[in-house]
Amino acid sequence: MKKRFSVLSIILCIVVAALCLVGCSDHGAPTHAIDTPNYIITPEQAEAEYAKFMTEKHIDRTTFTAGEKAAAADLVDRLKEMGYTDATTQSFTASENDMSNLQSQNVVAHIGSKSANAKNVIIGAYYDNRYKAAYNGAEPDGGEGAVSATAVAAVLTVADYVASHQAALGSQLRVTIAFFGASYLSVDGAKAFLNDMSAADYDNTVLMVEMQRLCGDHIYAFSDARPTKREALFDKVAADNGLNIYKPTSKSPLITGLSALNGVPYYQWAHNGVFTEFFNTGIPTLNLVGANWESAVLSDIESTNHANLLHSENDTLRNVKKYNPDYAQKIATAASLVVQALYDDEFVSVMTYDRKNFPNTDVVSTSWIWYLVVLGAIMICVGIAAGIGAYLKKKYPIVVMAPPQMKMAVFGMDYEDKSSADIFIDVQSGGSDNIFEGIENNAPKTNNPFADIFPPAAPTDGGKDKKDNGNDGADEQGDDPFDQPPTDNK
Repeated sequence: MKKRFSVLSIILCIVVAALCLVGCSDHGAPTHAIDTPNYIITPEQAEAEYAKFMTEKHIDRTTFTAGEKAAAADLVDRLKEMGYTDATTQSFTASENDMSNLQSQNVVAHIGSKSANAKNVIIGAYYDNRYKAAYNGAEPDGGEGAVSATAVAAVLTVADYVASHQAALGSQLRVTIAFFGASYLSVDGAKAFLNDMSAADYDNTVLMVEMQRLCGDHIYAFSDARPTKREALFDKVAADNGLNIYKPTSKSPLITGLSALNGVPYYQWAHNGVFTEFFNTGIPTLNLVGANWESAVLSDIESTNHANLLHSENDTLRNVKKYNPDYAQKIATAASLVVQALYDDEFVSVMTYDRKNFPNTDVVSTSWIWYLVVLGAIMICVGIAAGIGAYLKKKYPIVVMAPPQMKMAVFGMDYEDKSSADIFIDVQSGGSDNIFEGIENNAPKTNNPFADIFPPAAPTDGGKDKKDNGNDGADEQGDDPFDQPPTDNK
């Protein structure tokens, strides 16, 4: 029984160690061929849409300013050109730091079925930046927002394709295009969008797709921390079309104690974005984000070739083209995944299933429960380690020999203890005065200044005591210098 227990303990330890090393795996990379991707949205189309938006006019899209408002108006015009006749801005107020009643706007447009029972899919990105100070005291970063504009271009290419193929959506599907304002540093745009949704629109929405900074080394697709049908669908679409889509792994560190998603008791870099507001209301989501979480640098980096451009003065069109020359392919990859999934025969049924069965696990996100789970796992590991240690100690005992000690044996004391490893040195009268021969300063002293005062006592009987006379163990008279002759008092 003990042998079985020890074997199980070792197996459990190996399993725990393997789980701890998951972050060193490379399972995030696609396992399918990506040599000949099927770009239904081509890199040339992505480049053209990016160039239309990233003009000199839109370098300053600072949140809460006229620059942001002008960019929103131009996005409305571009959508109307595509055929979105109801494209419009959605104004709202927001607060930031100590400032309140700050003005911003979303851009919203719809296309597809007008049936009351049609399933709705939201596809969006944020479009503002912080080129200058939004208000007195606000911190600008001086960047042009060229990195985030790659996501704007991706959404525009999807919108253009859907507008040209809206008949193929059928009577079951409607697409909503959304560009979120006041979202460069917050989720205010997403909150305003949700507040403006009717109950029917909310109930019929089966998916929200967000695109972010699509000029990173890899394009990651994140849907949920738990298994979902939509994740399997997007994986299939990526494989069938040879799209280079990565999946977040533990290389994107699990940060406990923080959570952006209800029911997920930890935080990963992929959990950041406006999509979280939709996820937390029970709407299934897909986050497509450019990054590189495969390196040994446990940080949210865009690329291993350069420092992050986003949120810095280096976030310029020139630097995007310089450091990410394949950015158009990355935009085309993300846009093609969305379009090809949208027109998949299983899309409506899969998204409807995920919306109906959206996991309600808020209790798992309660921090004290999560800490108890972690503590329990640690205690189990410690118990297993202690059990293995006790077993090995019993099976292979380690005998530690005590080092021998040097002791003095004086006047013939009984030191013949054969069970002892100690070393005894016999120090007794007689013999050589030099008991440690060869050791410096140990020779007998020849010039003793006290020799005349305390001369050595000469033995009177050759150094041998007389026999005890039986008087209380005392020696015969004269044998002890303290013995006195009897006194006659007569």
